[in-house]
Amino acid sequence: MLAVLAVALLPGLYWDQALSTASEVKQAGVERLFAPPDQVAAWKTEGFDALALDPAKFVKLPAPGVEYKMDVAAATSLPWVNANGWRFARDGSQSYFYDAPWRRAALAAAEAYANGVAAVVHPDPRDLDRLGKMLAFLKSIDGPALPVMANIGIVDDGSEETAEVLNLMARRNLLFRVVPAADPKLDLNVQIGSKDFPKDEAADPFAFATLVRQKLTDEKRLLRLYGSDVVLGRLNGDASEVRVHLINYGGGKVNGLRVRVRGEYAHGTLAAFGIQDARLTDYAVSDGGTEFTIPTIDVYAVVDLKR
Repeated sequence: MLAVLAVALLPGLYWDQALSTASEVKQAGVERLFAPPDQVAAWKTEGFDALALDPAKFVKLPAPGVEYKMDVAAATSLPWVNANGWRFARDGSQSYFYDAPWRRAALAAAEAYANGVAAVVHPDPRDLDRLGKMLAFLKSIDGPALPVMANIGIVDDGSEETAEVLNLMARRNLLFRVVPAADPKLDLNVQIGSKDFPKDEAADPFAFATLVRQKLTDEKRLLRLYGSDVVLGRLNGDASEVRVHLINYGGGKVNGLRVRVRGEYAHGTLAAFGIQDARLTDYAVSDGGTEFTIPTIDVYAVVDLKR
């Protein structure tokens, strides 16, 4: 089963509800599901492509989403994004399991797909229909895998300190990859404890992420987002095309998201989950970058750019 997930990389549904829910699963558009071993045969008799799954053999992930924490100085609520991208960057070779609470299942599936990891989602039954729609959307946009794009290398010592730095960098859309040693092909290499990145600086992950951004410079950032603190992005691509993954962790729709991608791409197309007639607006190519606006993003959107 693990091998099946590793090949497909489209998220799967783990369903341990009674067989009497078969009509609901079919109505959600799900044809393939993962189930407890003792239920697989029964689900197959209902016409499903059912596979046995033991959650204990998977890496369990915290539910993605956002929390709002009070900023005492400003008397406002600041969004804190709970995302797993940094965990995947550390070791995306595992198979993952989301025990997703209500209204988080579609987000979990989008996060796994955007990060190119093998995962199954165990939803709250109330989320079955929305998760089914997300799985269908992901299948409709799926294509040949493109390389992950990053221009920052981080030497990971496995410490919690480095984990916090990875987390904050991902939340600020500083696109990095974990490397065993400095890679001269990257624009910036980060090693905590080096002359440029002293260990005492890493004690404050917020300040450390700011330091990394300053040393990289905004001009060299591969991806910049304007208009939201709860949308995180990833890039996959090569010399001729780029796919921009945009994941909205906020729980509500985001309007007027402005995106800038490093590199000049003449053509761009948008596919947005749950949005009819989704189109890019204010598309512009200049000064070594490509910019556009996404009028509305629900949970997940992808933009395909081509030269």
